[in-house]
Amino acid sequence: MRLLGGLPLASVLIFKNPQTHPLMQITALKQDDKTPLSEMLEDDAYIRDRLQPRPEDPHFLILVDLLKALGEFETAKPIRILDYGCGGSPYRRLFPNSDYVRADFTPCHKLDFLLPADSTLPAAIRPFDMILSTQVLEHVPRPAHYVAECFRVLKPGGRLVLTTHGLFEDHGCPYDFTRWTADGLQLILKDAGFKVIQTQKLTCGPRAISLFVNVGIGQLRAPMKSPFGFGLWMFRGLWRLSPGWLNRSANHCFAAHGVVDAATPNNNSYIGLLIHAERPAS
Repeated sequence: MRLLGGLPLASVLIFKNPQTHPLMQITALKQDDKTPLSEMLEDDAYIRDRLQPRPEDPHFLILVDLLKALGEFETAKPIRILDYGCGGSPYRRLFPNSDYVRADFTPCHKLDFLLPADSTLPAAIRPFDMILSTQVLEHVPRPAHYVAECFRVLKPGGRLVLTTHGLFEDHGCPYDFTRWTADGLQLILKDAGFKVIQTQKLTCGPRAISLFVNVGIGQLRAPMKSPFGFGLWMFRGLWRLSPGWLNRSANHCFAAHGVVDAATPNNNSYIGLLIHAERPAS
């Protein structure tokens, strides 16, 4: 079952019974069962692109903004962190002295917990100071359950730092279920018991448009006989000569639209979201 491609969806899943989805029927994997997905997530180039984004990458703008937003949580404190849906853990180096625990249902290298398909964590688990969830929630078949698990395994006063997609293309990993609005993301966390501290929109307005142009440049075609088609041909030629020029220009000219507080008006189009929430101390 595919859910409307990459269009924005409601803050809950469309299908009525996620237990019937093929993902929920996957036979339990073992720690050493490598898959093409786990190999892609752990590839050096994949991790480098997230830590050192390059303008030639069509997704450069969201990767830059995501790194900037997550960088605000960098710390050398010896805290206990769960990277929940870790993949290759590209942002681990932001927490160099942490007790860094990795969990995923994809059998990546040196996982601490290989999870079932519904992402349930072990019943007996030592609680965490922070949970890091980066670009995971859109791939989770039961997001309310995932968020409830975050709440359960955090210490009172512990923090959740979660990023996910707003407007973005369909990208199965191995499936892609949901798109989020700022209000929808806040609602599901509050329903789980979290206190929302901050919500940020990433890659907004003209930066979002620039990203879509970069990603879809090859599809911008029209009959060459028309002035419009000829103009698109020229534009694609310029892009091929210097694939990073649009990203460099957008990154410079639209810098104010990179990481924006969700309450800021006139930022209704955004590629990603970051939410910082806390499990109340009492």
